[in-house]
Amino acid sequence: MSEMRVNRAETSMDDRMITSYRGMPFTGEIVDFGPDGTMIELTNYENGIEHGPQFEWFTDGTKQLEGQCDHGQAVGEWREWYPTGQLARYEEFNDLGDLLKRQRWDESGDLIEDYTGKAPRKTGEPQ
Repeated sequence: MSEMRVNRAETSMDDRMITSYRGMPFTGEIVDFGPDGTMIELTNYENGIEHGPQFEWFTDGTKQLEGQCDHGQAVGEWREWYPTGQLARYEEFNDLGDLLKRQRWDESGDLIEDYTGKAPRKTGEPQ
């Protein structure tokens, strides 16, 4: 089956947070567009749940956010930028979605938060 791409306006989300397209849980890419028609978001889904790379852009095309989800859980490295291109936030998650590290900067580039999480749980360990 080939990868499908649809406009976010054509999808819906139920109370269980499952995203559907034409009444079925969606697998593929969902895109969203700014008022001028430029793509401002690309989110990957599997069976209606965020899964895979996630990207957002400011309306001028500058990157705003990038990260990865694994069946609805943030994993790996996530970055968010200010419109100027200055890094605003960096987060690192393990493969279970535990936050390992968070750093935030103000718009001048000064570090305002530097957090390192507790030792991550192991696969199969309760939350």
